[in-house]
Amino acid sequence: MKYLLRIFPLAFCLMCIQAHAQDSTGLAGTPYQETQPAAGEKSPYLLKEWYSGAVRTNDDRVHDGVQLRYDYQKDEIEYKVGSNLYRVASGVAEFTIPSGVELYTFRSGYPAAGNYTEKSFYRVLYDGNTKLLKKYTNPIKVEKASATREMDAGAKLYLLKDDKMNPVQLENRNSFLKLLTDERNKLNYVIKEQQLDFAGEDDLIRLLEEYDSYKAGRGGN
Repeated sequence: MKYLLRIFPLAFCLMCIQAHAQDSTGLAGTPYQETQPAAGEKSPYLLKEWYSGAVRTNDDRVHDGVQLRYDYQKDEIEYKVGSNLYRVASGVAEFTIPSGVELYTFRSGYPAAGNYTEKSFYRVLYDGNTKLLKKYTNPIKVEKASATREMDAGAKLYLLKDDKMNPVQLENRNSFLKLLTDERNKLNYVIKEQQLDFAGEDDLIRLLEEYDSYKAGRGGN
């Protein structure tokens, strides 16, 4: 019995060593065993399929061609090499997942907001002087280049301005217009001219592009 007790830990260690040896990505993740969600529970993965993406670590190294999935519940990336699965719980600054329909870019390092910390990952929808960020709370069932409110139910939008994370809602224009009051007249004109109804994120992105462009043309004043 004592012999078996010594053998089991040794066998587990050998399996871990073998798994690390087979990880050619350079990410040095932790071997992981996938568990299926219980009946009625939603999947923890933003996208159910695996996609070849890229990971940028905190040392600014880019690891490309990695088979990735994003666990939005644990806020971690999972990758696989052959049949082996790995998790990276820290040290990742950014990762991108091209699904063929959308390019999903996620980044951490933003100011804490609500229950989220600087280590939390947000999808970058607009990466200008101001930034539009998105936090998912449900898996994506249908992909479309210009997402609507209904498609991403429960998702949270944040506008990063002056180093502050501001929650905004598409259905409440004042939630973002009040953050852009220095150019409100210009933006009201843009909304009318371009017929922006903010049924999807693309309209808010266009508005922020106009805002940043106008601010840059005036020297940021």
